[in-house]
Amino acid sequence: MNAAMKIYRKKGIDKTSIRDIMSETGYSLGSFYLYFTDKEDLKEKLVVNIAVDLVLKAENSCYEKDPVERYISFINYIFDYFIDHPFELEIISQNINWALYSKIENDKDLKEAETTLQFILNRYESLFSSEYTYSQKLYILSLTIEILISTCKSTLMEGAILTIEEAKPVLYSLTKKMFYRDRR
Repeated sequence: MNAAMKIYRKKGIDKTSIRDIMSETGYSLGSFYLYFTDKEDLKEKLVVNIAVDLVLKAENSCYEKDPVERYISFINYIFDYFIDHPFELEIISQNINWALYSKIENDKDLKEAETTLQFILNRYESLFSSEYTYSQKLYILSLTIEILISTCKSTLMEGAILTIEEAKPVLYSLTKKMFYRDRR
């Protein structure tokens, strides 16, 4: 997967072949199929690995006691990471979707991601009123992450209306309103 990321950065995902990746590793082309069914499978697993690693690092950086403030700290870490790592922002933004969430829940090879989602949901359980189901809570958390990703991308565009530093307080204010209102 490290070789794939290296080649993806040089050539782009679409222009990279399995042969390119395996040439970078020094292993035979057939070795690829011991671990992945195809290039799409590799890409999904890369996205999951990046996301899992990022989520765990973001959560480990949070020290706030109030759950809403802690969640804002969590998403702030992710903001800063994506600003510093635009390639990862691009690969995540193009590939994180409900189909992948569904696959995570049903693919035994992606159990680490499912465990991470459950960990984050458990960690931020107190953000929600008790009326929401597990899936609804997961949807709300994923929606806030998707808004974060979209905001990162739009602030990095040439001619952006807001800088990232101008956009952050707006997103954090909306997040506070949403979660504090929900907890009443």
